[in-house]
Amino acid sequence: MVGSIGIALSGLTAQTRRLDASAANVANVRSTGAVPTTDAGADGKRAAYQPVAVAQSDANPGTRATFTPITPAYLQDYAPDDSAANGDGMVAAPNVDLATERIAQMAASRAYGANAAVVRTQDEMLTSLLDSKV
Repeated sequence: MVGSIGIALSGLTAQTRRLDASAANVANVRSTGAVPTTDAGADGKRAAYQPVAVAQSDANPGTRATFTPITPAYLQDYAPDDSAANGDGMVAAPNVDLATERIAQMAASRAYGANAAVVRTQDEMLTSLLDSKV
């Protein structure tokens, strides 16, 4: 019975990580950088933001959430006035879809609420058990 609290807490942590990753992606959606070339770093221009996702896996008991890079990391965008633009006026823009990020945020919020409800229910059950033994 007490094991369910640990499982729910791992779920709360996983959803927090999902929300953190999505928030970072949204915050950096316009963080362009130089288009990577074979001689990367030679021009000294800033690199584009690397968007991340969260991969969840089983952790007995519970779940484990780890940050993973989104591939491809960037899409080329035409911005000749950007300081990171190459000779063709292209920059690397993070491969972030705002609609997908919003859905991920809503799913993380709902899953967080469900895990919090498990913790609350477990607390009520333990309180009830202790009250009945007194």
